[in-house]
Amino acid sequence: MVGTKILPRSTPILAIILVAVIGAYAHVTVRPRESVAGISENYTMRVPTERAVPTVRVEIEFPPGAEISSLAEKPGWKVEPKRDVSGKIVGAVWSGSSIPPRQVVEFGFVARNPAEETKLVWKVVQIYEDGSRSEWTGEQGSRTPASVTTVKKAPAESGTRR
Repeated sequence: MVGTKILPRSTPILAIILVAVIGAYAHVTVRPRESVAGISENYTMRVPTERAVPTVRVEIEFPPGAEISSLAEKPGWKVEPKRDVSGKIVGAVWSGSSIPPRQVVEFGFVARNPAEETKLVWKVVQIYEDGSRSEWTGEQGSRTPASVTTVKKAPAESGTRR
């Protein structure tokens, strides 16, 4: 009898925890979260649609330290690189298709990491069919955090090999 009284009281609490956990993972993320200085890395931008209307456009601003060498094609999507006056790719826009509600699409790109340890901040704007926007450009811990990759020095090789 005691167990049946606890469950109804705890159900709202469990629902709140579940919504908070799902909400924490519902923003745009770039993977990997950690990488090595000076290497070319295959990055994946994961874009979920958490609203009731489809995502129809995704805009990313690349961190100044990352040198983008290629943007992966995605069937149905058009990818347009954004360049600065020197021709360096500083951003990209994917458009021409949609990500339905509660679905996720991944977009890929290759970047050479900076030679020094740093944090790469990937600022993304997600635009929905109704014209509304989610700007994933905030500080970590905010409601709209930008995704961050920590770039570390390569581990020192030991003198002994096995």
